[in-house]
Amino acid sequence: MGVPATNDQNPVYTAFGLRIRSCLLLPELLPDTGPGEDVNIVYDPVPEDLPEAVQKGVRYQAAPGRLLLKVDGVARFLVSDGRGVAIERDPAADDDDVRVFLLGSVLGALLHQRADLVLHGSAIVAGDGSVAFLGVSGIGKSTLAMAFKKRGYTVLTDDLCVVRPAPDGRMMIQPGFPQAKLWLDSLERLAIAPDDLKRIRRKLEKRALPLRDAFVGEARPVRRLYVLQATNQDELKLVPLEGPQKFAALKDYTYRFRFVDGLRTKPAHFQQGLALAQQAAISVVVRPREPFRLDELVALLEADFAPWVSPPKS
Repeated sequence: MGVPATNDQNPVYTAFGLRIRSCLLLPELLPDTGPGEDVNIVYDPVPEDLPEAVQKGVRYQAAPGRLLLKVDGVARFLVSDGRGVAIERDPAADDDDVRVFLLGSVLGALLHQRADLVLHGSAIVAGDGSVAFLGVSGIGKSTLAMAFKKRGYTVLTDDLCVVRPAPDGRMMIQPGFPQAKLWLDSLERLAIAPDDLKRIRRKLEKRALPLRDAFVGEARPVRRLYVLQATNQDELKLVPLEGPQKFAALKDYTYRFRFVDGLRTKPAHFQQGLALAQQAAISVVVRPREPFRLDELVALLEADFAPWVSPPKS
């Protein structure tokens, strides 16, 4: 099975600098009315296995140019050549279930296939550049980005942080789509009422927060990256990384790095990671697990990147 055939009746959206035609309505994404598409998503039969797979996990099988993702009770997805996604959905799954995986692991695999550097992080616009917060799930990346939003900054992306070189060689964070996903404790820290926010899935308390005018749809050069880490100690500090430590951090916080081996995209990943490490400063942010100390953390980071960017316009 190759790249799915285009259905010109399906709507087209934009995300991460790509035009995406989709059989499934994607209200999280911005519509696009230009000609053609970069990615085509269709309903189509998907195999149970990839005979040519060179790497297998519990839910996925990967081969050069193809990745199969199987989510029980939701769907099987086949991602092909960075251009096509076939979905065979479970009859019991609703659209929200399918979208969560489509806009997460599936889109992440497709971007890996396109030789993008795909990091697990959220990013804001600061001056003429961008600042990204990287880390494991639940560490506070989205919370931190939304705290900066409340201070007047605009948001580039949440959860999937895609870096791609511009024609002049600068590494640019691509705009995702105007939505953040937050757990209830994060909403409480941000003083945002959850009652009117939609769950991202029926079985999860995580909520979708529309970004509206706080979202920026243009790529920005990377100025600073912060790796978030929590400890049991009561300290809040920045630890700058140098040399090989910077590239190692980018590897550790690559989105679904296990896909990279099976897709055989390591050379492109290495090249993009090295270029980013040379361009941007990277620091580890050490914070206590509890309390979060969100206001102090925002002040610490803003003071650190302020010399490199102009302040947001009020």
